Amino acid sequence: MPNYKINQTGLSLIELLVAIVVGLFITIGITSVYVGNKRSNMTSSELSILQDNGRVVLQTLTDVIQHTAYTSTSVAPVNDMFIRSAVPTSMCSDGADSVVNTALFKPMENNTSYGDTIGIAHMGDDQLNTDCAANVLPVTCRLGSDAAAAASRIYNYFLVQKNTEGVPVLMCAGSRSATLQAIAEGVENLQFTYGEDMNSDGVADRYINSDEVTNWFAVVSVNVSVLVRSLSPVAVSRVAQSYKLSDDTTISTNDRYLRAVFTTTVRLRNVR
Repeated sequence: MPNYKINQTGLSLIELLVAIVVGLFITIGITSVYVGNKRSNMTSSELSILQDNGRVVLQTLTDVIQHTAYTSTSVAPVNDMFIRSAVPTSMCSDGADSVVNTALFKPMENNTSYGDTIGIAHMGDDQLNTDCAANVLPVTCRLGSDAAAAASRIYNYFLVQKNTEGVPVLMCAGSRSATLQAIAEGVENLQFTYGEDMNSDGVADRYINSDEVTNWFAVVSVNVSVLVRSLSPVAVSRVAQSYKLSDDTTISTNDRYLRAVFTTTVRLRNVR
């Protein structure tokens, strides 16, 4: 039988370099796809959270503001349907205070660091008896109890402030709240303009800031504009943007966050 000698040879240096380069291109391609998909998923997730928070904010504000000046069937007097001075407390029929913590409430302000604040008041009865934090007004304080009508007044106050993580949050204080309650994260700015009916036809003739209202009893609607941002930065680099919330308020930003403006107009259906 013939004896054949087989020489074992390895890859040449050129073949090895080619293999390494091809491997690097494949690795870079896979990494790019992975990073791109991860960033796309993160952007979609943050956008979804942003939109959900925007809807929650508008729905909460609408639900509360539309009850402004509600007086029940007893037509109890509402001396001031907006909070423009210190909030008092009254004694319920069991001797308890109707407002748990009056220090949470301040007169409405225009153009604070986070935009405007708003405070509204209405009467509480067996049909409508919760504040903005879903706390229930006790039966002993409601209209129809032995307490004075003033004890049935439910106050609601909204403002924006940063939490301990530095995230701006929409907060609310209600009559039955011991502390401020968080409503939604990522809310950077609130703007409210008030529809004033100048000719008593039930329709707003102009929308103005709170410090420009001449007759609060002529306010028949409230326009709400909210700037909401994502909770985490998602853009690759800083992007300069401007967001117009009202005639006199435009917010300029230059960072990596997503943002959107949400608006609605709330009719004060209890205003006569």
